[in-house]
Amino acid sequence: MSAQNKMGPNDAQIQKLLSLPQESPLAVLNLFKFKDRAEYQPGDPKYNTEASEISGRDAYAIYGSSAGKLIKDLGGKIVFSTPVDQILIGSDDIDWDIAAIMYFSSRQAFLKMLTDEDFKKHSRHRKAALANHNMIHLNGSPFF
Repeated sequence: MSAQNKMGPNDAQIQKLLSLPQESPLAVLNLFKFKDRAEYQPGDPKYNTEASEISGRDAYAIYGSSAGKLIKDLGGKIVFSTPVDQILIGSDDIDWDIAAIMYFSSRQAFLKMLTDEDFKKHSRHRKAALANHNMIHLNGSPFF
């Protein structure tokens, strides 16, 4: 498997996101690879506890329940989420588990989600759950 990404955008990616029209709709293609077992970090309330003995999928489900509500509250939606059967073209050194597309009516709504305190608090479950995560922003107009 390729090197794990840091589960967040770098400075150049953030700057590009901020430079694009904030009112434009946005779709987000997510590719997820789950850890077999969730890995909570030192300082996390679940770290080294019986509650941390869950799969990456289960940890992601905890994250998804709060993130899904916030996405909906911001006018967004999960367009689809489905298992990945195989990589047909491209590097197959990462065997993705799930592909999903989210839609937001604007980049502003997406940024509001990222800066929401409750979202940031629950993101610890996402970080514990995922071995790898690629997020690709798409023009959201076709999903409008």
